[in-house]
Amino acid sequence: MWMKKEYLIAAIAAAAAGTALHFLYDVAPNLISALLAPVNESVWEHLKLLFWPTLGAAAVLSTRAVCKLRLWTGFLAATLAMPVFLLGAYYGLRALGIGGTAVDIALYYVTMFGGFFLAWRLHRRRNVPRHTGILLMLVMLYGAALVLFTFAAPPLPLFQPPK
Repeated sequence: MWMKKEYLIAAIAAAAAGTALHFLYDVAPNLISALLAPVNESVWEHLKLLFWPTLGAAAVLSTRAVCKLRLWTGFLAATLAMPVFLLGAYYGLRALGIGGTAVDIALYYVTMFGGFFLAWRLHRRRNVPRHTGILLMLVMLYGAALVLFTFAAPPLPLFQPPK
């Protein structure tokens, strides 16, 4: 089986939540929505669409998990791997002259489902929990950067809306 049923359902729900989050700040522009949703069309801001839904899905899945530590370790690793893949693919495709809204949306869904597949695969490994501490610290730094750069983005292309 490609992915355990619960992970597949969680991936679908997380992808749907990320899609809804895309519009949250436009509908309700306030501090809370700025922390959770993109405040502009920069690539960096769109990483929130992966970050928050993935961690939310992990929290829901962990309520029924037999080994919560392995589940969280898998999701922490996936939370860090997804933006690396997304950014690499996004800028790689742009370098090849491939882009547009349809490509961006497809890339989001491929990244989300790939991340959940990675989390599912990693949670099945027995030696994974030994990395939980460092992964948790890195995810916390990544989350802090998402928040910080929402309000103080450096003048780099990653943080600027496309023109």
